[in-house]
Amino acid sequence: MKVVYLFQSSMSAMLLENMIIPQIEEQKHGAEVVGMFFLFDNTYFFVPENPIGEKLVRVADKYGFFLMCCDKCCEQRGIMNNLYQGVEVGCFPDLYKLAETVGAQQVITL
Repeated sequence: MKVVYLFQSSMSAMLLENMIIPQIEEQKHGAEVVGMFFLFDNTYFFVPENPIGEKLVRVADKYGFFLMCCDKCCEQRGIMNNLYQGVEVGCFPDLYKLAETVGAQQVITL
């Protein structure tokens, strides 16, 4: 099953660090992650020197899934032009197009 994660929870860091990233790295996640979309303060993961963002960029590159941050969330936080290279910025219509392009079958909100 191909999944896209939508991270909006304040618990996203814990979920990513302790479950999702290690499972993907160990190839034990149980689903093929094809993308991740980040909202609100979760966009801060992708400001350089954030260890979670650094891991996500590396893992996404290795396993070929997209990373996208909400454009309005980045704009409101003043980080629009200060994200890790390769992290896309967009809105829900952009997410829908990417999800369709990569053949997503499920969207999971955490």
